[in-house]
Amino acid sequence: MKIESFLSAAPHKSVSEDSIVLNEKLNIYGVFDGATPITPFKDENGMNGAYIASALFKDYFSGLYQNDRSLIEGIAAANRILRDKMKKYKVNQEKYEHLWSTCAAIIRFENKGIISFAQLGDCMIIAEDQNGRIKALTKDTVKDINNRAKAWREEQRKQGVNMPAEEFYQDSTEQRIFNRSLANKPYGYTVANGKGEVLPYIQHGHVTISEMKTLLIITDGLFHPHYSIEETFKKIDKSGLYLYSLELEQYEKLNNLRQDDKTGIIIRFK
Repeated sequence: MKIESFLSAAPHKSVSEDSIVLNEKLNIYGVFDGATPITPFKDENGMNGAYIASALFKDYFSGLYQNDRSLIEGIAAANRILRDKMKKYKVNQEKYEHLWSTCAAIIRFENKGIISFAQLGDCMIIAEDQNGRIKALTKDTVKDINNRAKAWREEQRKQGVNMPAEEFYQDSTEQRIFNRSLANKPYGYTVANGKGEVLPYIQHGHVTISEMKTLLIITDGLFHPHYSIEETFKKIDKSGLYLYSLELEQYEKLNNLRQDDKTGIIIRFK
């Protein structure tokens, strides 16, 4: 197989809050996207919770991961380390907006030609089979979170729960705080944030190498605002990660769109 990888920080950031693992020894490949914090915490090196969370997962799957563990067990173990690290820094883990968190998309080449995968959040794994069919193996659980959060609030109000009117959540910070409270809950999204609630929500499965032509693993910074995930796959497959990223960055600049860290791995099977 041939592996191409790419990682680039957004222009307005000094470091990327994404991380990447290319563990050839254990045949593990993946990307992690730290959720930009709402609170202003910085560690002694000046790093925020998003950087720490994604880097911690990268470090775990690069070196600490034990070969007899499944990817789900690996995510659970890294999540516990993240919890303990927040405890060390006295992070208030009862308030969801204080939690350090990261999305994830990881694959592992197993025995007997099996590729297992596990995912959280809006990191995505897309596959093309030998017949040219393109399919997302994972679901983006962050997509439309604002609409789902609003629907959840409406449902709560119908049940008599007292909460602010919708105008309150037009403030972007209040909206983000509320969205974080829905992490790994119905109506919400999935993310590793140190809490055990994440375990039932990890998307996972497997495919066989013999069926695969190409696998793409990306963070949401590589999503195009006007392409489906399948169209994004086709563009990256044609241009490669580097050229596609440059073209997307130029498009975002010209249209005054928010720019994010961009990270991906494309694996082509011979």
